[in-house]
Amino acid sequence: MYTPKHFELDDAHVRALLATAETAQLVTAHAAGPVATLLPLTYRPDAGGEHGSLIFHVTRVNPVWRDVGLGEALAILSGPDGYIHADWYASNAESPGVPTWNYVTVHAYGRLVVHEDPGWLREAVWEMSDRFGYDSRQVDEVTTERMLRAIVGLELPITRLEAKAKLNQNRTPADIAGAIRGLRSVGQDDLADAMDAISVPHAAARAALIADVRGRHLGEVPPRTVLE
Repeated sequence: MYTPKHFELDDAHVRALLATAETAQLVTAHAAGPVATLLPLTYRPDAGGEHGSLIFHVTRVNPVWRDVGLGEALAILSGPDGYIHADWYASNAESPGVPTWNYVTVHAYGRLVVHEDPGWLREAVWEMSDRFGYDSRQVDEVTTERMLRAIVGLELPITRLEAKAKLNQNRTPADIAGAIRGLRSVGQDDLADAMDAISVPHAAARAALIADVRGRHLGEVPPRTVLE
């Protein structure tokens, strides 16, 4: 994934998205070509690979789990995203520009591990159902065992992460503030919150740096003292 330096997502926000994402597009390589499967997930930060593991399950009749050895799998997790109207930018009044699309995404890579052990599957199903507010332990044992025989677990131990937050960090603080107001006006609070947390401090630091460089160039700011 192409990620300019100013769109890189820091580790804390990466972990937050891994923990809160409810689904991922699991992309696997097969002899006939790549396959993408949308699956609900559970994140186990202390399991598997260097960055934890993503836990999925599929029905046993789904052929995707029978051929997982062709290189790495890729799980694409999506954060908030949305359309940014050009009119929301403060600068658009004087210099009309174009709209864009802001988004947050994490790409997690690793080699899939297939789990058919009933104990592992039971724990994974309970963990996922707990996460979404249902207690699968109330299901009778006969039904539970029948259900577990019908599914296969998939674990993605994460060995590599790519993360991107394209949130107008390359624009001025005024433009970012306008975009945030615009998003809130149309009910896109999740994306506005992400811009508040990520873009606002980045843009403020960028603006301060530009002002500092400009001031030194014009002789308005004394040069920094270099400590020997």
